[in-house]
Amino acid sequence: MGKEKKEPKKKAVLGHFDHDIFLEELGKRIKFLRKDRGFRSYETFAYDIDISRVGMSRYESGKFDDIRLSTLLKIIDGLEMTPQEFFAEGFTVITKSASE
Repeated sequence: MGKEKKEPKKKAVLGHFDHDIFLEELGKRIKFLRKDRGFRSYETFAYDIDISRVGMSRYESGKFDDIRLSTLLKIIDGLEMTPQEFFAEGFTVITKSASE
């Protein structure tokens, strides 16, 4: 019995899509859906779902570096959607290979 060759360990690589563009698109999606669902004020919506108005403003403008998953889930739930619905039709992420 000889030594079996081990397959090389798979390494995760970043760069498949632009994270900043993703966050901008996420913000646009949140704002569009909030208005589309009849919530006119981001401030009132934020209050209703128990997140900060300043945070909500940043999320909708796309001017944020990160969003907690629990916060995103509150927003999605407040929009009366499931995560699957939120990320389905109407939400696109441009991959680097598609944009080059």
